[in-house]
Amino acid sequence: MINRNYKNDFLISFFSSKLTVNVIVILTVFVISSNMKAITQNDGVALTPPLGWNSWNKFGCDVNEELIQEIADAMVSTGMKEAGYEYIVIDDCWQVDRDQQGNIIADPERFP
Repeated sequence: MINRNYKNDFLISFFSSKLTVNVIVILTVFVISSNMKAITQNDGVALTPPLGWNSWNKFGCDVNEELIQEIADAMVSTGMKEAGYEYIVIDDCWQVDRDQQGNIIADPERFP
């Protein structure tokens, strides 16, 4: 007695059919082309990821106004600004407290 796997026989005959191959190709083209509008849409949103520099990775809490100004100047002079870098994040240690309205107060010694 021959042990046949009818499920495999069905799959082989199904995917070897010219009609099935044509349907798969047409569906693939449809899915790709329907997503092309979203891919090629140029509405100015997120054309590049947000590009910037963060103080924490290099300096931790050892930051001050002079250092941040030097970093900003270096970003301009090395072409990073022109390449799309626009953010400088002073991560931590620039603040000392909050005022009565809850606004953060910059350290007047580090950032006069």
